[in-house]
Amino acid sequence: MKTGLSAARSVLRRALMVLALAASAVPAQERPRYYFFRPENTFGSDAQFGPVSLFLNGAYDMLRNGGHHKKFLAWNYSGDGAHVWRNLRAPIANIRAFGVREFFDQEIFNFTIGRRHAEFLPNIADHAIGNGMEYAKLAEYFDHHGVPLPYLWSGLTTTSYQVVNEIIEADGYRGVNVDLIADIYLFNTAGIVLFSTEWGKRFFSETVPVYNWPGQPVIEPATGFLQNAGQQYFVRRRFDALGRWSPIFYWGVYVLPGVSYDLDGENTLTVGVGRVVNKLKDGRLRGFRKIDPQLDGAAGFFWDRNNSLLLSVLGTGPGLYNVQVNLYPGVADLWGFSPGVYVAYGEWDKFILGVTVSALPAGLGFGKR
Repeated sequence: MKTGLSAARSVLRRALMVLALAASAVPAQERPRYYFFRPENTFGSDAQFGPVSLFLNGAYDMLRNGGHHKKFLAWNYSGDGAHVWRNLRAPIANIRAFGVREFFDQEIFNFTIGRRHAEFLPNIADHAIGNGMEYAKLAEYFDHHGVPLPYLWSGLTTTSYQVVNEIIEADGYRGVNVDLIADIYLFNTAGIVLFSTEWGKRFFSETVPVYNWPGQPVIEPATGFLQNAGQQYFVRRRFDALGRWSPIFYWGVYVLPGVSYDLDGENTLTVGVGRVVNKLKDGRLRGFRKIDPQLDGAAGFFWDRNNSLLLSVLGTGPGLYNVQVNLYPGVADLWGFSPGVYVAYGEWDKFILGVTVSALPAGLGFGKR
């Protein structure tokens, strides 16, 4: 009996040794490499990142400009959506009606850099690079949360918010609009293709790293207004020769070149001075719609940790005085709870106070006019 028991133990030991050797021969499951999404950043703007917050910030970015009402649920989605569809379903015919040469000159590229001749610059910066980066970041977010087909769902989400953005931009116009054709079909597609490649993701996360520093959307229950939704992008390139200092470029509605100072390897302070689009003027060019940006001076101060935005202070003037302060979750700790806070005062919107939390894509706001 003992002999049989000893033999059984010997067999069991050998079996366990074989299993251990087999397990050691199987390579460990490595965590997927994420170029833009940082799951360890449970603070700041990265803590609020998700498909719904991205949709709100992208779709309703236009509401930051004057001349657009902010009751986002009361928008004429059917009428303006039909206008967008009429242009998208017949892109070649609409481009020919506008003028092929004029289309390429205005929307694709020209050598005249100026407010009235540089529509292609935001097409490249916002739609190709900015939207492309968000597409890759959202796909990584979906992958991290176990969503199947993450790049498909990311493409659908980012394209959807771009379409809604074009609906908001239409704002009652019903004619030929080649700008949205260039945005949706050319530059958004180019961004998705670029950021689907290993080279594109490496280049824009390592060589010229791009980040998104969005607003904190807040909804005012009393008015139905959506405030503080908007996408801003940020590039910071570090050079050994500059030590702790780095040149930066912050763009979107605000366009601010500036500098950053690295405090301790994690926390960084940034200042920028430039311009802001405080209103879009609806005009005509050869009988077709042409939107011209109305610019004002702007300056910004930022504090980020590991490239996740913790605090932004933005001021504009003298044409339109406006001050906006965004304090993101992860800075103030109130009995174990760290909210985000938005405070603003401007000539148009007067005083606004909003509170956000990381778990929700939008917070609650109160405005006094």
